[in-house]
Amino acid sequence: MFACRRFRKAIQTKEDTLGWNCRFKVRGRQRDVEIRLIEFYKPNSMKFHAVNPALHARFEIEVIPLSRVQTRIQVVSVLEFKTLAAHLLVQSMKLARSKFNQRFKSRVGKLAEFISRMPAA
Repeated sequence: MFACRRFRKAIQTKEDTLGWNCRFKVRGRQRDVEIRLIEFYKPNSMKFHAVNPALHARFEIEVIPLSRVQTRIQVVSVLEFKTLAAHLLVQSMKLARSKFNQRFKSRVGKLAEFISRMPAA
């Protein structure tokens, strides 16, 4: 199950920002994450910060136009563990890096397909 609720004011920092409170299962446990949009440069890039008591993550999505009909999407993620359990999770991800990268590329590819089917604004 994956559920998100949008908010305008961040719980952790009390600042006025766009974000989402998300709940999903990872390895059989329910996880709660607060995701905030920290930078937005239309139409080129977005930066997000995801906060969980055990793990902090930063994501940067950059859109690079190659031609009138082709665009490259570059996604960069940085994980910072805060607990021993999160450290073990990050280490296991490093050990299974190729499989994790395959899944990540597949999901980013699905996102790109979804975006390409949307009507132009």
